[in-house]
Amino acid sequence: MARVLAICVSVISVPLTIGYLGNERYGAWVTIVSVVTFLSITDFGLAGSLTNAIGKAQAEEDHARGQRLVSSALLMLSLIASVILIAAVVLAPRIAALLFPNLQSPVARAEIVPAVMIALSIFALNLPLFVSSRVLAAHQESALANVWNIMASLGNLAALLVVIWFRGGLPWLVFGCFGFGLAANIACAVWLFGIHKPWLRPSLASVDPAFVKILFSDGWKFFVIGVGWMVNWQTDNMVIAHFLGAAQVTPYAVTFSLFAIATGLQTLAYPNLWPAYTEAHAQGDYEWIRKTLRSNFKFSFFTATAIVVFLTIFGGEIIRLWAGAAAVPPFSVIVWMALWRLMLSTLLVGSCLLNATGHLKGMTIYGTATAVLNLALSILLAKIYGITGVIAATVIAFAVANYLPTFLEVRSVLRKCLH
Repeated sequence: MARVLAICVSVISVPLTIGYLGNERYGAWVTIVSVVTFLSITDFGLAGSLTNAIGKAQAEEDHARGQRLVSSALLMLSLIASVILIAAVVLAPRIAALLFPNLQSPVARAEIVPAVMIALSIFALNLPLFVSSRVLAAHQESALANVWNIMASLGNLAALLVVIWFRGGLPWLVFGCFGFGLAANIACAVWLFGIHKPWLRPSLASVDPAFVKILFSDGWKFFVIGVGWMVNWQTDNMVIAHFLGAAQVTPYAVTFSLFAIATGLQTLAYPNLWPAYTEAHAQGDYEWIRKTLRSNFKFSFFTATAIVVFLTIFGGEIIRLWAGAAAVPPFSVIVWMALWRLMLSTLLVGSCLLNATGHLKGMTIYGTATAVLNLALSILLAKIYGITGVIAATVIAFAVANYLPTFLEVRSVLRKCLH
C-alpha cells in the first residue's frame, strides 16, 4: 500500500511541480532531493550495522542487548547530525554555487541558497530518527514502518498543494515536503519506543562504548558500500545540473522516476528480506536462504523484463502525457534506462543476501571501483552525449566492475553455507 501510494503521489506531484516551478526550478528541486538522499551516507554505516546487530539480538531474544545497541547508535547519529546542522548553516551558499553555477532565472538564483540550507538542516534533524525504521526492519515489521511512510507521502502531497495554492517558492516547497517527513519520523519514534517496544527505549545510561565499537566494526564497510551506491544512484542529477544546466535534470529525472516502477517490487522486498536472511543465517537455516534467493531472482528478473519492455515501447508517450513535452528525453535515454533497471532488478537480489549475512568486504572493493568509474564516465560522456551519456556511464560501470563479482560472491556464500 505504501509503495502504491508513493507511486500515486509521484504521478500527481510531478506534473503539478513542473507546471508550477518550470523546468529549471524543478530541476533544482530534484537535484536538492538527490543531494539530501546522497547525504544518508553520513550515518557512516551505522544504520546497516544496527539492522544486522539487532536482528541477531532478536534471534537470541536478548532485549537488553537491543536497548544498548539502539542507545549507542542514537547517540552517535545525534553527534553526526549536530555537525551536519552547523555545516548546513555555514556552507549552504558554497554548496548551492557548486551545484548550480549556471542558473538562468533570477527567481531561481534568489531561492536556491535558502532552499539548500533548509533541506540540509531538516536532513540533519532527521538523521537520528532513521533508527526507528531500522529497529522495525530488524524485527521484520517493515509493514508498520510503511504505515508511517504512508502518512509522510500524504503529508508531502498536502504540502505541495498548499505551496502551490499560496504561491510559495522553492524554499517553502522544501520546508513543507521535508518537514512532513520529519514530523512523521518523530511520531514514529515516539510510538515505537513509548508504546510498541518500550524495552528498547534509548537512554544515556544504556550507551555502551563496547557496542559503539561493535556497530562501527561493520559500519565502516556499510559506509563504503553506501558511498558507492549513492554515487551511482544520486550523482547523475548533480553532474547534469553542474555541466548541462538544471533544466536538463527534468527529462532525466522524470524518466528515472518512470522506470523505477520496474524495480519497485524488488525495492519493496529488499528491506524485508534483509533481516529475514540475517535471522535465518544466525539460526543456520541455509536451505531456506537458498530457496528464497532462487525464487526471488526469478521473480525479479521476469517482472522487471515485462515492465521495461512495455516502458521502452510506450515510455516517451507516457512521459509526454504525464509531465509535458519538455520532459520527454531522447529515445536513447529510454533504452539505456531500461538496461539499467533490468540489471539492477537482479543485482539487488544478490546484494541483499551479502549485506544481510555480513559478507561486505568484496562489495566495498568492487562497489568503490564501480562508483569511481561511473562518476568519471558520467562527467566525460555528459560533455559528449548529454544526458544519454550519463545513464550510459552507469550501465557500463556496473556491467564492467560490479555485476559479475556480486554473483560470484553470492555463489561462494551459498556454497559455504551448504557445506
